[in-house]
Parts: sequence; C-alpha cells; structure tokens
Amino acid sequence: MSVLLIDAGNTRIKWRYTNQNLTLQGACLHHEVAAQVWPSPIEQVVVASVRSNDALAQHLQQQFNVNIEWLREPYLHHSRFRHCYAQPQRLGVDRWLAMLGAMERTQKACVVVDAGTALTIDVVDSNGRHQGGYIVPGLAMAQAALFQQTERVRPFEDEQIQHHIALGCDTLACVSAGIRRQHLALLQSMAAEYPEHDWLISGGDGEWLASAMERDYYPDLVFEGMESLCVGSFSR
Repeated sequence: MSVLLIDAGNTRIKWRYTNQNLTLQGACLHHEVAAQVWPSPIEQVVVASVRSNDALAQHLQQQFNVNIEWLREPYLHHSRFRHCYAQPQRLGVDRWLAMLGAMERTQKACVVVDAGTALTIDVVDSNGRHQGGYIVPGLAMAQAALFQQTERVRPFEDEQIQHHIALGCDTLACVSAGIRRQHLALLQSMAAEYPEHDWLISGGDGEWLASAMERDYYPDLVFEGMESLCVGSFSR
C-alpha cells in the first residue's frame, strides 16, 4: 500500500511517502503547502497535527481523493503504551508518537528527546509506561524571547549565531551558545539520573545535541510511531 505520512508541527510540515520498497521524504513551511508537489500514487494519508490548521485540512481534502486519518491527540488506550497524564488527550500527539517510535527501537527503559520549536524530554519505562517529562523553549524560541523581552540584548547585523557552546564574543554568539549550553546541561543532568536508559534524540535541532551527548540521532521517531499505528490499527 502507498501511504503518505504528514507530521504538521508548529513550524514545518514534514512528510514521508512509502510504496513497497520506495521511501521518499520532504518538508515545507505551513504557508508553502499549496505549492507542495506530492508523490503518487497515494492510497492512504495519515496526518499528525500538533496545531489546528484549517488551511492544511482543506488543502489535503482537495488534493487527495482518499481516506485521511487525522491524529490530533494520543489514543486513550494502546496495547503497549501507558499514560501518566490524568488527561491523556492533553499530551502532545507528536510527543506520544515519538515515544511510540522509540518503543519500536528498544525494549528497554528510554529517554525520548525531541528538539524542535520546543525541547521535549520524556521518560518511558521498560513496560511502556510514560513516567513524565519536561518541556522547555527550543533554540529559536528561547533566543527570540531574549531579544523580544530585553532592551539591551539584541543582535547586530554583523553578528552570527554560534553553533557550539564555547564562550561568545558578541551578543548573538553569547545568546545562541548560552541557550545551547542550557539544553546540553539539562540533558547531561538527566543522563546522570537515568544512566541505564536508552537515549533516542530526534528533532530538527537534535543532531547537534546527539553529537554533544555522544548519542545516536534518530530524525524520524514521529514517523516511526505513525508507521507502528498503520501496521497495528487503521492500515493493515
């Protein structure tokens, strides 16, 4: 079966297409979706959406004459996953899917990190029970908050973002390196607290974190979680 998986995040729309042995992937910004050229043929569309997006829904309905499965919130009941939230529907569907994807890769207790618009960290035990997690601003969000909320902390045109954690020598470098160091320090403190857990780091800003942590990088955990649902439920 040819399946199009769409991960509609806060910033970007990412997609993965599978048809037998063929796999294609791509991405666009939300305002670019009307110009997106989709693969074909497509027999099933599955969309995970962390935000309400009527424009995306309308576009997909017009574009595809097939059933579209929307994942807007986690399933209340899943054979392998146990919620810790008293109101499971309040858990972001992207976090849930990333945890499902991680569980496809390991049978051990794990820490699942998704470094995107927000940096989310979730701990799952070996029985698939979500232990809880953390959410902090992602790199770009934290940087924007500093520039918007502080009068004297602002970037200059001749300054560049720093992509490491060494001391900065101008304002933009100080901000970007400082935020990266904060994120790394948070993960390092958790690594000390959960030394026996497997670590699975994903997200657009996850590659540098994985490298700094000397861990493997898994860019497609959300898609892998979606694929596990396709096999296990609505697309047999």
